[in-house]
Amino acid sequence: MTTKQLATLRQQLLVSRRRLVEAHQTTNRDIDQLMDAPRDPEFEEGAQTALTEFTLHRLTDSQRREVEAIDAALARMDEGDYGVCTDCGGPIYFERLLALPFALRCTDCATMEEKRRGQGVLANPGTM
Repeated sequence: MTTKQLATLRQQLLVSRRRLVEAHQTTNRDIDQLMDAPRDPEFEEGAQTALTEFTLHRLTDSQRREVEAIDAALARMDEGDYGVCTDCGGPIYFERLLALPFALRCTDCATMEEKRRGQGVLANPGTM
């Protein structure tokens, strides 16, 4: 991978991270507003509140996981391990990294992992 390609991917990761952090901050403001908003009397208050909290909690978990994946990718860049498949040790090609800049696997290994997951077998839990 060229220095220019690596710089492009680093910039993409940083922009994505900034966008996620800003979205997280907006979500937190939205949560506060929802919690302070008057409740719809047609619905059971407890159920409505629980559904709202669950939905927003899931959104913030997803955002947190993506920020963690981006931070890990930036760390791999700094360590010189970025763009190397965690399964086979081969290269993760630039085109794949453009589409998914925090990818841990090359296309072939990612495909095999998806097939394993589809069969209910998880080879390396916690990796993407």
